[in-house]
Amino acid sequence: MLKNAIIFFTIFFFAIMASAFADQAAWIKKSDAYKAGGMINPGMMIREYCAPCNDAGWKVLTVKQVEVKNTADGQSYQVFLNGKGIDLAYTYIQKQGTWVNLAMLLGLDVSGVPESLPDSRTETSAAENSHLIDRILNECIARDSDVSANVANCIYEAYELWDAELNKVYNQLRVSLNPDQQKALKAAQLEWIRYRDLEFRLIDSIYSSLQGTMYKPMRAQDRMDIVKKRALELKLYSDLLKAHLSQ
Repeated sequence: MLKNAIIFFTIFFFAIMASAFADQAAWIKKSDAYKAGGMINPGMMIREYCAPCNDAGWKVLTVKQVEVKNTADGQSYQVFLNGKGIDLAYTYIQKQGTWVNLAMLLGLDVSGVPESLPDSRTETSAAENSHLIDRILNECIARDSDVSANVANCIYEAYELWDAELNKVYNQLRVSLNPDQQKALKAAQLEWIRYRDLEFRLIDSIYSSLQGTMYKPMRAQDRMDIVKKRALELKLYSDLLKAHLSQ
C-alpha cells in the first residue's frame, strides 16, 4: 500500500509540475499576440523547443502562414503558424545570429525555458545535411527576416539556384541514358514544363487577389517548391543509375 501511495504521489507531483509549465504564453493579450505575429514573416524559419517537456532537441518550422486569433475564452489571443496554435514560451526566432525566446523578447513572464538556443553555425542537426541551396536560403532569411520583401528576395534567389540545379541534373541524367530513355526523359520534361507554367499561372492568379505583403514570400515559396521538387526527382533518378552502375 505504501509503495503504491508513493508511486501515485510521484506521478501526481510530476503531473502538477508539467501543468505548471504548460501553455505559459499561448493565450496572451491581444497587443502581445499581434506584436509577436508582426515579428514572424512567411518564409522565416523558427525553432520550437520545450525544455520543461524534456525535448531532446528543437524542431525547425518553415513559416508559410501567420495568423492571430481570438481564443475560446473570448478575452485572450493566440498566434497561429501554418494553421497551428503556438506557445511563445517554446518558440524561438533568429535575431542578429542568435535564436532568442519569443516570449522573453516580448517581455512575457515565462519560466523553465532558455533565453536563447545555439547559433545555427554551431548546431548539429538535420539542417546541416540539407541541400546547399536550402542552407543558402535559410542563411539569407536569417539575415533579412524582419521584412517580407527581403524574405521574398531570398526565395527568388533560391528559385534561380534551383532552376539552375534542375538544368544541371537534367543534363547529368540525360547523358547516362540510352537513346530510348533519353526520348522518354525529354517527353516527360516537356510535359512537366507545361504543368509548371500552368501551375505558376494558378499561383499568380490566387496570390494576386490577396492583399498584404505577407503573401509575397508565400507566392515565391510556392513557385520555388515546384522547381525544387522536380530537381530532386531527377537527382534521385540520376543517383539510382549511378548506384546501379557502381555495383
